[in-house]
Amino acid sequence: MEKSSVKLKDKTIKINYRKFNRYMELNTIVFILMAFLLSRTILMDTIAPLGLAFFIYVSKIEKYRLPAFMATLLGIILSGNTMPYILKYILCLIIYMSINKKIKGVNSTWKIALLGTFIILPISIGQALLSNRYVYDIFIAIMESSIVFIGIYIFSYGIDLLSNSNKKITMNVEEIISLSIIVTLSIMGIGDMYILGVSLKTVLSTILILMASIIGGAAMGATSGVIVGIAFMISDITSAIYMGVFSVSGLISGAFNKLNKYICIIGYILSWFMIYGYSLGVGLDIQQMRDMLIGCLIVLLLPKKAFDRIENRIRVNVNSNEVVNDYIDRMKSLTNNRLLNMSKAYDSIADTFDKIREKEKVVDQKDIASIIDMIYIDQCKNCGMKRRCWDLKFNYTYTLMNEILQSIEEEGELKIDSVPEDFVKECITPEGVIKTINNYYKLFLVDYNWTVRFSESRKLIANQIRSISKSMKSISYDLENNIVLDLEKENDLKDELERNCISVNKINYITKSDDDFEIVINKDNCIDGCLCDKKLTNIISDYMGTSVSAQKVGCRSLGQECKITFSRSQKYKAITEVISMSKDGHILCGDNYTHMEIRDSKYMMAISDGMGKGRKAYEESSITIDILEKMMDAKIEDEIVINTINNMLLLKSSDEMFSTLDLGIVDLKRGILETIKMGACPTYIMRDNKDIDLISSSSLPVGILCDINLDRKTTKVKDGDYIIMVSDGILDAGKNNNMGDNWLIYFIKDMQTTNPKEIANLILDKSLEMQGETIEDDMTVLVTKIYKN
Repeated sequence: MEKSSVKLKDKTIKINYRKFNRYMELNTIVFILMAFLLSRTILMDTIAPLGLAFFIYVSKIEKYRLPAFMATLLGIILSGNTMPYILKYILCLIIYMSINKKIKGVNSTWKIALLGTFIILPISIGQALLSNRYVYDIFIAIMESSIVFIGIYIFSYGIDLLSNSNKKITMNVEEIISLSIIVTLSIMGIGDMYILGVSLKTVLSTILILMASIIGGAAMGATSGVIVGIAFMISDITSAIYMGVFSVSGLISGAFNKLNKYICIIGYILSWFMIYGYSLGVGLDIQQMRDMLIGCLIVLLLPKKAFDRIENRIRVNVNSNEVVNDYIDRMKSLTNNRLLNMSKAYDSIADTFDKIREKEKVVDQKDIASIIDMIYIDQCKNCGMKRRCWDLKFNYTYTLMNEILQSIEEEGELKIDSVPEDFVKECITPEGVIKTINNYYKLFLVDYNWTVRFSESRKLIANQIRSISKSMKSISYDLENNIVLDLEKENDLKDELERNCISVNKINYITKSDDDFEIVINKDNCIDGCLCDKKLTNIISDYMGTSVSAQKVGCRSLGQECKITFSRSQKYKAITEVISMSKDGHILCGDNYTHMEIRDSKYMMAISDGMGKGRKAYEESSITIDILEKMMDAKIEDEIVINTINNMLLLKSSDEMFSTLDLGIVDLKRGILETIKMGACPTYIMRDNKDIDLISSSSLPVGILCDINLDRKTTKVKDGDYIIMVSDGILDAGKNNNMGDNWLIYFIKDMQTTNPKEIANLILDKSLEMQGETIEDDMTVLVTKIYKN
């Protein structure tokens, strides 16, 4: 019984706590304060309808209706207004409360404003008719009802903002102005209240303007200053000077909000003194200045968390907006899950291909039974000895035929000498039977060979599907860990470019790990095609406070969009010169090459030599280089890229189709060269002191085997090094003249030039000289110079 009573008590406490939370959340407290203070705000003489206007719109929201009603009623009673006006406003408030259910269903703001006006107008006119000043009081009644109409319309933006702040992405101009007006008029509702001689109204007004300036910048600072100034002027016409003082101070203070709050406060104080002193001269109000400085001190002492909470609440800064960040996180999570699910699906498909059971022999036990049946139909069915062999000695004959078919798997073809003697003695036509067996075996062998080829193709497809799965996992990892969009910096950078008269279509600022970043800009092409290399690079470097380098894609100077990627400048730069010549003067050269900047400040060089010569060799090497360029640009791992090239060459044609691949990737930040060679010639690294380092490999070209093993080697490179890559046509020039493979090492050592283009030309010229009039193969020389940035 005691336990039951305790549980009942706990349940009652929880219910009461939920009820308390329902009515006393932060918004409820804010609306109670605003309703109370606005009800006390007397605009002129005895007019104070702002509390009514505020309550009419708030009453649409059920959970705020009762608290706002009580606060408005208390504010009217404690406003210090004359008794007739207090009674009139209480009567209007009760009428509004009684019809609030009808207001709840009205979605149009101007209809609610008209309803509020039509209720207060006849009551105010009736009050005027009972007074002695008919014309003046009727005019005041019309003005009062107009203020209710305008007040409802203006307050609606601020009330909607506060009540739906969690659903708002950012504030618009109307909401900023409305919220500023509500807060300012609420401050005016405090009246001439002093604490230890300090004007509470002046202190709070200063805090409001400074907070608006620090959070929202010049626009919000100036807007808040103007509104506060107007409120001061309404309450006291002699305070009109404050409109200029507060607005200019808010404007100047907000102009420094990109720096820090201390500079904003200093700017506010200096501009306040200048405007106030210029306007009043020797008649400065020391007390007013003191109150302003107290307000500045309070803002100075406020912790950063207070500014962050207000900023998140009103959604001025997009980057600090929880809704935007939550949306981005949810989109990343959804995309990441989709990629992982697709990756798992592709892995399952690849596993299914791998699990398909293949035949281990040309003729298995099931095939033997079929062949024996076919031999019986072709050779034995019409034989005179059929009854003795197949009827009386069926098991013996079947076992004998089975042994013969088992032996053909090892020998490949049956001969009369290789079959058992018992078979020759028993069968009257052994030659015919053996010939039939050989014919059927050849048919099964053709079928088996095609099955093997299909099996290899399935294996290639499985490997390729698995590579796609790996790529998706890699993208998912980058999306989850390495890609963070900084919306605030995107907006700031766009503003910075516009200030320098540069128009861009889109900016993506991607923050990476280890304090790195990447800026991707899409813009229309400039006339000379070099803006991104000069002016744009300088502007972004100044903005980021560090040197950046540009990678330009798709710039042709005419009619196309230019995509420029900026990243932190690397330690080294690379410049490449290439010279190529086809065998026997063919238009299409079997050698293809590429050199380009790829992901993460890396530089790629590659040569591919297709098998043979002419169009066929060109197509093979062209496929290799084309896939390499596109997949490397898509930031796919090099192992997956080379596997894909290998699979494409194997699947593209039934003929043998392969090409060599000589790939070099230089990390320009660390100065490390990584080489991957697939049947390619050695790579020569000429150091600054003329020493030659050789990187070679004995791996096979791509397009020969299903499974390939990458032969990776890494070498340190530094300023002044030359990376020389050649196709086999260059080295074969020395072999054919009994000079061996090392002739190029001695030739490079003896060269005096340091120009990459001249080095490439000299190597090709020497190769041509050694071969004379007969050129054996296509020749390509690719020279890359590494130098400090």
